[in-house]
Amino acid sequence: MPPSPARDVPGPHPENQRKRRELQGPRRALIGLLAVSAVLAVLGGLTLIAVPNIRLFQRPADELFGSALTSLRGTGAVLVVLIGGTQAVAALLLIGHRVHARLVALIAALIAACWGLLQMMTAVDGITWFQLVVFGGGALEAFLVAGCTPRTTTPKKPLRRR
Repeated sequence: MPPSPARDVPGPHPENQRKRRELQGPRRALIGLLAVSAVLAVLGGLTLIAVPNIRLFQRPADELFGSALTSLRGTGAVLVVLIGGTQAVAALLLIGHRVHARLVALIAALIAACWGLLQMMTAVDGITWFQLVVFGGGALEAFLVAGCTPRTTTPKKPLRRR
């Protein structure tokens, strides 16, 4: 039986262990931001579904638009399922160290950023701070996904001389 290595000697791939340690900060920040965003989106969406007559605008909500997605209940359902659901799934996948966790987190971040941008574009009474926070949170999540992605170095090809 071969002797076991000493405890202070790094394993077979110390460069991978160093890279993994470097990526822990952005990964933890991303998990925290995804979890907070998921909880706030679900709570906000359930509030809009449960209390559809909440006075968010200066005009009644019925006068704004006739589409289902522009009603407050429709907006609440989108917040719960699309925003909160994708953010929660992405956070859980990152916690579980799944293979496609960063891809799902990037998709969730882009969905949140696009939702905030869409809300700003269709704002009747002006842009609110909440829309800016949703857009900024999605953009920050996308940057954190890039920050927790390991860098790979490509091997340099030798120059061919003629």
